[in-house]
Amino acid sequence: MKRVFKWTLIILILVVVSFIIQSFLGNHYFQWFFMGKYEIIKANIEQKMDNNGIMHVHEVITYKMRKPFRGVYRYIPASRAVEISNVRVWLENIKMQRVEYLKNNSKEFEARIWISKNYNETISPTDVPTVILHVEYDAKYTFEKGVDVSQVFRQFWGTGWDAPAKNITATFEFPSTLKILSVYSHPKIQFEKYGNKFTFNVKSLPPFTYAEARFVFNNKILPNIFYNNPTLTKTGIENEEAKYKSLVLKAKIYPVIGLLIIIAFLILIFYFFGREKEIQYQGIYEREIPFKDPPDIVNAIVVNQLSKVDSNGISSVIMDLYRKDYVKLDKDGKYIEILEKDTKELPGSEKYFYEILKKYSFDNNKFSFDELKKVLSKDKKLAKEFLADFKAYKSLVLMHAKSRRYLSIKGTVLSYFVGIASILLALYFFAKFWSVSLIYESVFSSILFVTGGILFFLPRDVFGNWTRLGREYYLKWKNFEKFLLDFSALSQYPPESIIIWEDYLVYATALGIADKVEKHLKKLAPKEIEESSHPYYGYRTYRRYGMGFFVVSSVATSTVSRGSGSGFGGGVGGAGGGSGGGGGGAF
Repeated sequence: MKRVFKWTLIILILVVVSFIIQSFLGNHYFQWFFMGKYEIIKANIEQKMDNNGIMHVHEVITYKMRKPFRGVYRYIPASRAVEISNVRVWLENIKMQRVEYLKNNSKEFEARIWISKNYNETISPTDVPTVILHVEYDAKYTFEKGVDVSQVFRQFWGTGWDAPAKNITATFEFPSTLKILSVYSHPKIQFEKYGNKFTFNVKSLPPFTYAEARFVFNNKILPNIFYNNPTLTKTGIENEEAKYKSLVLKAKIYPVIGLLIIIAFLILIFYFFGREKEIQYQGIYEREIPFKDPPDIVNAIVVNQLSKVDSNGISSVIMDLYRKDYVKLDKDGKYIEILEKDTKELPGSEKYFYEILKKYSFDNNKFSFDELKKVLSKDKKLAKEFLADFKAYKSLVLMHAKSRRYLSIKGTVLSYFVGIASILLALYFFAKFWSVSLIYESVFSSILFVTGGILFFLPRDVFGNWTRLGREYYLKWKNFEKFLLDFSALSQYPPESIIIWEDYLVYATALGIADKVEKHLKKLAPKEIEESSHPYYGYRTYRRYGMGFFVVSSVATSTVSRGSGSGFGGGVGGAGGGSGGGGGGAF
């Protein structure tokens, strides 16, 4: 049950991390959900061209307010050759205090519509739940005459809106004298046509996403006012639209292909490197310690699968040294007293660890984590020495573990490369295609990102494989672990002496199951515990010892780090290049 919870938690964390990373790459839903002041629940955009070629624009935009605000704003940026005039803005459903134009010239405008009386006053969404904004302006030179065709290329919704928009209706109407050859939209939007009137309906758009339409006209009949664009050609338009169509197709296909390739590689890696060899051992429980290996070696092989010893492994070494009378433990966990004793009987890794305890002990051979942290935080040279010694110990344990050649991690290493590729593909696909299909890319990018992330958390034997000796070694320790965790089995076959119990608890600590085993011990042998010459004052004390080494290591690393710092230019116009658009919001 704990294992299921652990992996569920890891997957949830990876999903959250994935969405957070995506939010910085462009998925602005995340930012809007927590910080957005408003959302657009309806927008009617009318663009009507008169016989002279001037586009008369009237926008009706309905804001639904989410957080306290002072007003709303709208801006139209300079785009292509378009010139703007006769700008008017007003509110339909509430009195406005004033209109503040931050920009207002023939190329662009930016207007703030104040509803509050001043900057210090804010308005609650409860008092004003919706704001209906009207914007009117005339746009000159939207009609571009090219070499063999003409066009009107307009964004009716721009990338400057930092909130999602729903129910957008955009209407374009042209003089009946103009002959329209073709219509394109980005993204692909179904439209209704009545003569030279076109209506586009968009149910929803994400934040910072544009919607635009391109109308291609016959060159024979022109309005009175137009912009002469000598680089505009029919072939150029067709090429740009083909590029956009290709981008949309790639956005749909590439993430699927990428995911299938990742899955295929993982299947191949598992097939060639991850399948376990058959062995004769078929045991269910191991009632005795399977192998007389040092507990830190067991921790590195069985728990961490040929990775460095962890805090439980270090705690188990301290307990083993205590059991062998090389150290005395303070019942409050404040210090470890180092006893002078010949170390020739100790295994190599335990001997090295014992020497570390001696080297960094203080008055009366007492090793104190608190005292050591104080000293290392001030002494850079000693901090470097401690880090080197601690690293050497962990490397020694790992070297002994690897020397057994119990586990081949070729497949594991290959799976890490696949994991990196999966994460990079997730980021690339999202950054490349989010503007084309946000939700679709979010789903596939999340799957790829989570898949890649999980590969780094899986046990090494998922894509690696044990040798026959290694498999037997691993299974015997896991069966010993099952025996220690099964109270009924343990009560039927209890150890014959407290000495063996102490041995069991050392390896239970190395295996990371000392909590439950200690509870079994207290139930099955309370009298023996009282009479023991090595009273175990509680697993939590010993767990602090192992973790304490990593805390001291962090302090030493911080000390060492502190001392080593350093000091319109024409053209057809591709997708997203239509005039108009812009953005708006609330402030």
